[in-house]
Amino acid sequence: MLKRLSRRFARHYRRAEVAVARWNTAKPLRRRLSRSSDEALDCALAAAGLGRADLFTAFKGNARHRKRLAAMMDRLGVDRRHATKAFWSELREVDSRCADCGNVRRCTRLLKWGLRDDAARVFCPNAALFDEIARAGERQTPAS
Repeated sequence: MLKRLSRRFARHYRRAEVAVARWNTAKPLRRRLSRSSDEALDCALAAAGLGRADLFTAFKGNARHRKRLAAMMDRLGVDRRHATKAFWSELREVDSRCADCGNVRRCTRLLKWGLRDDAARVFCPNAALFDEIARAGERQTPAS
C-alpha cells in the first residue's frame, strides 16, 4: 500500500513540476513585452520553438492584445521579420500601447468585419508606425 502511494505521489509530483516549468516559460508570452527582459523572452520563445517574429502571430498562449496586434500588422502590410529585426524597441512600445488601448471593441470589429482600409488609421495609435515599418520593408525588398 505504501509503495503504491509513493509511486502515485511521485507521478503527481512530476506532473506538477512539468506544469510549473511550462507556466514559467510561457509567462513572458502572455504579458507585455516591456515587462519582460529580452533574455527571458528569448528563453520562453526558444522553449516554445518560436522566434521574435512569431510573437506577432496568433498562436495558443499568446497574449490577446498581441493577437489583435498581429491582425492589424497583417492588415496594414507589415513584414514581421523585417519589423522585429529593424524596429524591435519600437515594437515593445507598440505592444504596451496596444495592451492599454481604449479602442479594443472598435479594433476587434474592424478586424472581424473588415471595414474600410483607412479605418484603422483613424483610431489606432500604432497605425502611423506600422505604415512607416511597411514602407521601410518595401524599400528593403528588391523589386522583381
